[in-house]
Amino acid sequence: MKKLCLAILLIIIAFTAGAYEYKGPEAELVALINKERAANGAPPLSINWEVTRLARYKSEEMKTYQLFHHESLVYGNPAELLGHFHVPHSLAGANIAVGHETPEAVVNAWRSSLGHYTNLISPDFTSVGVGLTHDESGIPYWTLMLIAD
Repeated sequence: MKKLCLAILLIIIAFTAGAYEYKGPEAELVALINKERAANGAPPLSINWEVTRLARYKSEEMKTYQLFHHESLVYGNPAELLGHFHVPHSLAGANIAVGHETPEAVVNAWRSSLGHYTNLISPDFTSVGVGLTHDESGIPYWTLMLIAD
């Protein structure tokens, strides 16, 4: 019975992976980023569920360890994190933010940082994953992971 349930779960995951959709603030963030990209002549980013999973992991790690750093304590830089979990990519980047309450505030903060803004509008990136979590005080931790497929 356990094997049958696991097989069914794997089939469901396989069929729904391509149809993954964000809701709420994560969806708003991707929409704002794609609007910014369009204004700068870059194509929209597609949502990658594997990258999303790792972005959420990174946000949880920042919250748990009160760490505001692009590198994971366990897996290193974004490319190493993606590689460890066998997520195919030819290019990787990441933006992080903490304390910004809304997707608009996050994008505005990234606009004021050349490196972060370059990631947002780079036509080289094709897919994205967003991770958002809140600590016990309600402080948001955001991770945006970008890849070129």
